[in-house]
Amino acid sequence: MTTTIAALPDHGRTTDPLWQRLFYGYRHVITPLRYAGWVTDIETSGGGEFYVRADLRDGTELIIASEHSLPADPAVVTGWTAIRQDAQDTSRHTVLYDSTPNGPQNHHGTSLIPLMARIDGLDLPGHAPRLTVSATHTAPYGVNNNSTAGIEGAASALVRFAEWSQRLTDHEGYQRVWQRPERDGYPLALFERDGHIIAVRVTRSDG
Repeated sequence: MTTTIAALPDHGRTTDPLWQRLFYGYRHVITPLRYAGWVTDIETSGGGEFYVRADLRDGTELIIASEHSLPADPAVVTGWTAIRQDAQDTSRHTVLYDSTPNGPQNHHGTSLIPLMARIDGLDLPGHAPRLTVSATHTAPYGVNNNSTAGIEGAASALVRFAEWSQRLTDHEGYQRVWQRPERDGYPLALFERDGHIIAVRVTRSDG
């Protein structure tokens, strides 16, 4: 089976409780980047600054932060910044995106889809396959209804999968009853409410 998600970081900090809390807390940012094929980490400094770093595998890296560094509590993020920089000479960098209150993309706020769409659009070798998010609703009386998002980059599709899933549980009263483990392929989750079943999936697009 072909691996669809990048490996976890391999260093001694993965057992540190702070690293684990931040890596889990920012998984909604990290997981889409891993499905795009990049080993993605939480970087911590002695000064209490945190940011997401993804190795783009071409000698550059992606740095995602907020107004300054990332806050310890993801709930208080006010927007996102994304910088692509040379891995050896960080003075060589390009600002890709800034949706913080004073940034040019501030109208997007904390939404992740515009950020990931900008990242998916980078000219990089070895692009991950383009993906589609779809959902199938099966009513108790057996009628099916399908909905599909457009074809998009891997990072954008994974964020859309998370947003569709969250809408079902937070706003429509569904319970997640099963989800495919990360290592077993692209995400697939089943949701149930009063006999209604919704399957939300990410699939590789042939388009």
